Amino acid sequence: MTRQEIVIKIAKINHIIGEWKYRLDLDGEVEIETLSPDLLYIDEWVREIGLYIKQNPSPILTRQITNIGFTDLLEDYVQKHEEEIESAYVWVLNKYVRQMRDLQSLCDKQSVKERGPYKDLIAPLANEQVATLLQRAVDAGILDCHYQPTLQAKTMQLKIIAFAVSSLCGFPRAYAHFEKQWNREGNRIATCRMPRRHVECYEAAKTLYPEVDFSSFEPKHEIATFYVPQGDDDIIEMYNDLIKFGYIAPDTDLSVFLGIFDKKKFRKPVEWIKGQRQLAYFVYLAFQKFNKKTLWIKGETCFRVNGNIPHRASFVTGYSYLKRAGWMNKYDVKLQAICNKFNHIEESVMPHEGTDERLIHTSRCVFYSTKGDKEKQKMYSDLAEGGYIAPETSFSIFEGIFDETKFTEPVQWTKSQAQLMYFVQLAFKADNPFDVWRKCVHCFCFPGGAKPNRGSMNSNFRSIKKKGLLDTFDIELKRIANNYTCKDMDVPDQTGAFIFSNLTPN
Repeated sequence: MTRQEIVIKIAKINHIIGEWKYRLDLDGEVEIETLSPDLLYIDEWVREIGLYIKQNPSPILTRQITNIGFTDLLEDYVQKHEEEIESAYVWVLNKYVRQMRDLQSLCDKQSVKERGPYKDLIAPLANEQVATLLQRAVDAGILDCHYQPTLQAKTMQLKIIAFAVSSLCGFPRAYAHFEKQWNREGNRIATCRMPRRHVECYEAAKTLYPEVDFSSFEPKHEIATFYVPQGDDDIIEMYNDLIKFGYIAPDTDLSVFLGIFDKKKFRKPVEWIKGQRQLAYFVYLAFQKFNKKTLWIKGETCFRVNGNIPHRASFVTGYSYLKRAGWMNKYDVKLQAICNKFNHIEESVMPHEGTDERLIHTSRCVFYSTKGDKEKQKMYSDLAEGGYIAPETSFSIFEGIFDETKFTEPVQWTKSQAQLMYFVQLAFKADNPFDVWRKCVHCFCFPGGAKPNRGSMNSNFRSIKKKGLLDTFDIELKRIANNYTCKDMDVPDQTGAFIFSNLTPN
């Protein structure tokens, strides 16, 4: 292997693991199989990189390998989701974790030799100036003799130290080196915010570095509100739609919502109760035209996501991902319709039923459906007659699983979880490709109120698929699902042989 080939492989691994971590941070779960096809080769790449590093030690390559990171997080994720991930990917990822730990250990040994008397510091920090500055924190009991945080150390104290040392040493990124030094990948110091009360210990940490200007440490932004040419009538209509369809907190006062369009009337941010990616999608579609330069700053000021300040960088990456994937017209069609109405955009730009466009989702709670009331009524009747749902289930309860504004309670499923999984897969997966099991857990329950097990449903499906039972697991359920999706099915005759309905007799 040449050095150039090794560098390329390191870059590819870094990209794959980085994409996995980004999706994990964004949604909390990752469909491993949708990552790069090269994922199946990363264990072999790590082995080849290790062989090269043993024969050709290089501080530059060592730093590049160290920068990959997230090995422990990946191992933990694979262990928790092993049943949901294809076995080939589980095997590769487990092997990758083991080999990456061996490679990291090799890099650490080589790095220790290079750092000499500063062996307790990572390579970029291994010099007399950094060690002298960190010694102040050691003397204060925040760091131990190996420059690692003590048990009493607070995350904000570490952030102050990192900011101060980076400022004095001229590091362009204040926290990057120190997050690696202190192994803070799962609890980043860069995103830590100053508490509003009981700040004495944090102020004391600042006194360790009196020569540092901390005026930019916690940047404060002026209230930035959205400019829109629309009048109050359009704003109020948008407000009502966002509440109706569950995008903003139902107790949001109209005056609070109006305040995000007028700095003088601004009272507090609006509480967004969906995901941050949906918020980025909404802010862009609704306000981008007249707020281009400060769009995400205003989004950060004017909204909170489940009580938290939105992450501005995630705004950008979330929107960019949707744009790259070509999902801007189909990510959340309901939210897009609200924005289009606000901006007086003709609905003809929306994807229509019957097109080949696959809609990503309109809600994380209920099933998106392209079918009309007739098909839903027929499916409801068939499930009730077949004893799949509780006899007391009314159609008004059943239709709630397709519309969150009509949802009142989950539908009680009276058969096994495997049968529920089978039905949901056949009936709803095509229109809900990314979150069908999450919606199933919300929309169905078992007698006594027990919720379906999301992980088990995924593994049940994989098991049925591997056994080749997708067409025969429950013929009646398949018939009901096919009637709903308007698919032909292979109907077994009395002998057990299949009569293919799509074939015409000679």
